[in-house]
Amino acid sequence: MKLACLAALAVACTSAPALAQEDTDTEVPGSSGLDISAEANLLSDFRFRGISRSDRDPAVQGALTVSTPGGFYVGARGTSLKDTGRLGLAQLDLYAGYTADLGLGSSVDAGVMYFAFPDADGKSDYFEPYASLSHQLGPLQGTVGAKYAPEQDAIGGEDLLYLFGEVEAGIPLTPFTFSAHAGRQDAGAFGDYWTWSVGGRAGLGPFQAGLRYVDTDLPNLPNAKAGLVLSLGVRF
Repeated sequence: MKLACLAALAVACTSAPALAQEDTDTEVPGSSGLDISAEANLLSDFRFRGISRSDRDPAVQGALTVSTPGGFYVGARGTSLKDTGRLGLAQLDLYAGYTADLGLGSSVDAGVMYFAFPDADGKSDYFEPYASLSHQLGPLQGTVGAKYAPEQDAIGGEDLLYLFGEVEAGIPLTPFTFSAHAGRQDAGAFGDYWTWSVGGRAGLGPFQAGLRYVDTDLPNLPNAKAGLVLSLGVRF
């Protein structure tokens, strides 16, 4: 199964990339069409693939993305963590990729993410290529994708595969959008498991609020228990 998924990932990467974010773009003066988007969020809990990395406590998050008219983009996102010693106090996600419109409502996105933990104990940084395919049909958008990290010391010297699918539906003439996500993680610190979430968000100008229900099928892990995650943010 891994080989088949990796083949699909490679094909998608060669045609274009998956980390599209819904940010309000602001043109950079004198940049010949470069766009910059930024956001700041307050989270009631920081969940990474269903697992809380803030020990189910609130977290703050900020992100900055620069994109070109041709579809290339680079960016960074930082999130506060609960200091458990292994990952430290912060997670920094550095990413670069390319997105392209395939026509007829379809688009593809691919790139690479580098996860850095500046004050972690031991080796914790690793990189992970990703690819996804999306299709828009009216107010409904569906996405399927894969994220694959080859063998690295930070992830136990083994490869890691995350497959996911999600659906978003915007309610016409309202600021509300509903979404559902399901993913399967293959290997890693918690072994093989499923995670899923359902929720919605509402925006008013640059301000946005969201609420999600998040769960996994991992037993007896406090930070993997089902819970509601509230987010409040501003984008500009």
